[in-house]
Amino acid sequence: MNDFNEFDREIEITQPAPRKNHTTAKVMALIAAVAVVGGGSGFAGTYLTAKQFNSSVVQQDKEDGGSSGSHSSDDAGNSTVATPTLDELQSGIKAPTSNAAIEYNSDGTYKYTRDLVSAVSDSIVYISVYVNYNGRETLYGAGSGIIISTDGYIITNNHVVEYGDRFIVKVNDTKNGEESKTYDADLIGTDSDTDLAVLKIETDNLNAAVLGDSDALHIGDDCYAIGNPFGLETSVSKGIISGLKRQISTTDHALTSIQTDAAINSGNSGGALFNGYGEVIGVVNEKYVSSYAESLGFAITINDAKSVIDDLIAKGYVSGRAILGITYKFISESYAQRYGIPHGVLVRSIDDSLEVAKSDLRVGDTIIEIDGEPVTEEVSKMLATKNPGDTVTLTVIREGSYRNNTVKIDVVLSEDTGST
Repeated sequence: MNDFNEFDREIEITQPAPRKNHTTAKVMALIAAVAVVGGGSGFAGTYLTAKQFNSSVVQQDKEDGGSSGSHSSDDAGNSTVATPTLDELQSGIKAPTSNAAIEYNSDGTYKYTRDLVSAVSDSIVYISVYVNYNGRETLYGAGSGIIISTDGYIITNNHVVEYGDRFIVKVNDTKNGEESKTYDADLIGTDSDTDLAVLKIETDNLNAAVLGDSDALHIGDDCYAIGNPFGLETSVSKGIISGLKRQISTTDHALTSIQTDAAINSGNSGGALFNGYGEVIGVVNEKYVSSYAESLGFAITINDAKSVIDDLIAKGYVSGRAILGITYKFISESYAQRYGIPHGVLVRSIDDSLEVAKSDLRVGDTIIEIDGEPVTEEVSKMLATKNPGDTVTLTVIREGSYRNNTVKIDVVLSEDTGST
């Protein structure tokens, strides 16, 4: 019996032709770590809900807070560990060099896939994710990761690690003829909006990948996906770049993606999409699943990912994002009409540690406008262009007053550190 079961994120889209029944088409699946506990489509709904609200406002009815970091701090809460930049981590890493036994095309790309795979495959790791389940440590899922420094920094997808309590990384060193080794990994930082995360293992002399230039890609270029689908370690699929600058995620700060027809499956998440030079051009994370579509895989562009990776290494979260500092329940217009209550965002809690606590906003208030714009369900998108320290004006209906009286409240936005 196979211990691995796939869990997917599903998003509805309109099909080009009407269906004869009202069954929702399953059209987009997020290539996630292979589920062992929980599993099934029920978990997919949990993932989508968690990701939907992890943005410019504190998560809706969600106690844990997105990004996390493992940097040590002094008594004042300041970081005491000097962290390297991505450029520093990559500075000593060289692209695979030519030798007489390897043939190259006239443009410098590998002539044979086997030689490219031999050069880069040791930079891809197998990540096992464990959770504390009923008091026991239980294998929960598995995915892939990319070594980006010789001393053990690894990038992967947020959705691979976000529910884990412990992470075991399996590293290969086939070029030196050594057996694979396993390491406990620290979670340095995660970001659900961009679906990126950074792990760190304590070792050195690793075979790190070279991060390439995704802006230099052309449609039709060859590409290679290497990862661990369904626990099949270091699996390789070859394809072409089918599309560029794809926007496929619904989050406010989502990065652009590369589309490829290279085979992508559960467990490929967090693995690499390489160009013909053996350089990482994308972090594999999604595919379309539909009776209407085939061979639609996606990878986060590495150029867009670099600044996120830098922030996750340095701070454990992505800096510069504004947060209001509340948890809330969105009251739709139809629901409001049915029950005779205001349409908008009902404030359920206010973070006492953020600037919003200094304002006149109260639990039980319903926010109906932000800077004069009617509030929609996606409140976070209304704040996506704001910066920490900016002031927004909330139009609020006080609990019990409903549509009779409104109050305007100025709130200073705080920085989302992922800890709220």
